[in-house]
Amino acid sequence: MNKNSAKLMLILLTLGSLPIFMSFDPGQEKKEEKKDPVVSYAKDIVPIIQKHCISCHSSDEERPSELYMDSYEMLMKGGRHGKCIVPGNSKNSILYQKIQPDPPFGRWMPPPKKLKLAPEQVELFRLWIDQGAKNN
Repeated sequence: MNKNSAKLMLILLTLGSLPIFMSFDPGQEKKEEKKDPVVSYAKDIVPIIQKHCISCHSSDEERPSELYMDSYEMLMKGGRHGKCIVPGNSKNSILYQKIQPDPPFGRWMPPPKKLKLAPEQVELFRLWIDQGAKNN
């Protein structure tokens, strides 16, 4: 093997192993993807509804919106404005829109004299709806 052949062989071996060295970085830790927790209707959503919503949105109370939240089925049925939840799409769900400041129609829920939802509670509704609004 002459000098030029040896150099060429060395270059090819170096280039061939380059991707291995480039992809291996012992100092770089694997970044774990942060997954949203699975939101349970029974454990997470119902307690919020009972504390903040049911006093006005119970089938025992006749309300103009006709949105009753006594059960999962009644909630999913919706009210006078149609279905209030679009499973998998919180942004197009009336319920989620209404618990945000400046909803597209009507007033922010709960009404001013009632206890507002904490940002964490609003986020639970968003996650639950985006996760499919399951009866879990």
